[in-house]
Amino acid sequence: MKLGIIRTTARVLRQRPGLLCFPVLGLSTVAAVLAASWPLLLQGIWYRVEHGGAPTQTQSAAIALVLWTAFALSGIFTAALLHSVHALLGGERLPLGASLRATGRRLPTLLSWSLLSLVAGSLLRTGESLAGLSTLFELLGFSWSLLTFFTLPVIVVEGRGIVASLRRSLSLGRRSLGRWVVGGLKLFLTTTLVVIGAIVVLILAVDSDSLAILFASFATVIAVMLLVTVVNSAAAGIYRTSLYRDAVASARQVSP
Repeated sequence: MKLGIIRTTARVLRQRPGLLCFPVLGLSTVAAVLAASWPLLLQGIWYRVEHGGAPTQTQSAAIALVLWTAFALSGIFTAALLHSVHALLGGERLPLGASLRATGRRLPTLLSWSLLSLVAGSLLRTGESLAGLSTLFELLGFSWSLLTFFTLPVIVVEGRGIVASLRRSLSLGRRSLGRWVVGGLKLFLTTTLVVIGAIVVLILAVDSDSLAILFASFATVIAVMLLVTVVNSAAAGIYRTSLYRDAVASARQVSP
C-alpha cells in the first residue's frame, strides 16, 4: 500500500476510528504519572531549584524512574496501536483488547527497549548541546532514528529480542528511508499549519476585547491541539506500520 501518510492515516481511521483510543490512553497515562509525581516528587524538586539548590541523588533517581515509567507506558500503547494496525492492514479486524494482550506478551522486551531508547535519546540530546560537537551528534541522532525506526514493529509483530530487532530494523529501514522522510515532512507541515491557525485565532480573540470570545477561543484551541496530538500519534504509528509491511514485502521479493 504505497500511499502517503495523510491518505494512509485517513484510510485506516475510516475503517477503525477506535484506534485513536491507543494514543488517547497513552497521553492520559503519561499525564496521570506526571500529575501523581507532582505532590510526591516534582514539587519538592521545584522548591529546591527555586532556592538555588539542586535535586538530591535520590530525587534525581526518582525523576529518572518517573520519566522511564511515562515513556514505557506511552510505548506500550503505541505498540498496541502498531499491532492492531498491522492486523487491519492484513485484512484482520482484531478487538482492541486483543492487541493489548498481545503487547502484554512482549512486555519484558518492550520495557527494556523503552529504557534503552530513553537513555540513548537523552545522551544524544545532551551531545547536541555541546559546543563543536552538535553536528556530529545530530548525525548520530539521525543514524539512530534510521536504525530504530522499525524496531518497535519488529518487536511487536515478529517477537524478536532487542539486538535482533535492531538488526532487522536497519535492514528494513534502508528500503523505506525516502518514504519515511517525506511522510515525516508532510506530517510536520500539516501540524505547523494547524498551529499557525490556532495562533491566528488567539490573536484575533485578544484583539476582540471580549472576555467571552477569548475564553471560548482558548478552550477551542486547547481542544484542537489535544486532538492534533492524538491524531499525529496515530498517524505516525499507522504510517510506520504501513512502511514496515511494505519493507517486509519488498525484502521477501528480493530474497532468493
